[in-house]
Amino acid sequence: MYGIKVIGAENWPKHGPAIIASNHSSNLDPPFLCLSYPGHIRWMGKAEILKVPVLGWYLYKVGAFRVRRGESDREAIRSAQELVEAGHIIGMFPEGTRYRDGHFGEPQAGVGMLAIKLGVPVIPVRLRGNDQVVRNGRPHRPRITVTVGKPVDLDITGLSRGRAYREATRRIMEVIGEL
Repeated sequence: MYGIKVIGAENWPKHGPAIIASNHSSNLDPPFLCLSYPGHIRWMGKAEILKVPVLGWYLYKVGAFRVRRGESDREAIRSAQELVEAGHIIGMFPEGTRYRDGHFGEPQAGVGMLAIKLGVPVIPVRLRGNDQVVRNGRPHRPRITVTVGKPVDLDITGLSRGRAYREATRRIMEVIGEL
């Protein structure tokens, strides 16, 4: 329907464990990423959307798990950690929320923390066109481009844990921005 073009498909992980980290500007980002990836991604989703009747049920059925935004959600981090340790691929938006104006928001340290603690690759992904599906309250059919990068180098030494987690997330967002 949207003619999704995937650039760098050879960089998709063949299997888990791994983290897919993407920019976030539309509610349709997880479906676009799932349609472009040949495997199964377990998504961290905001608690509010998982409470919506029918949609929430469906999202749980396809493997989403909840995160309470705006706070340090240890349960969400524990769920992500358990999934990664079990060999799954999880999808996360380092910004923690959507930014519809094409700019990136301030990244949260969660994705960097998980990547460093668990020692798993982080695959950076940049979505383009996804923010144009609905313009002025009307649906459109823009060209969606999914650019998949090589795993981000997170060899970080000499920093405290908290600073290392923030630096890792900063690097991930920087690479996403360069894609």
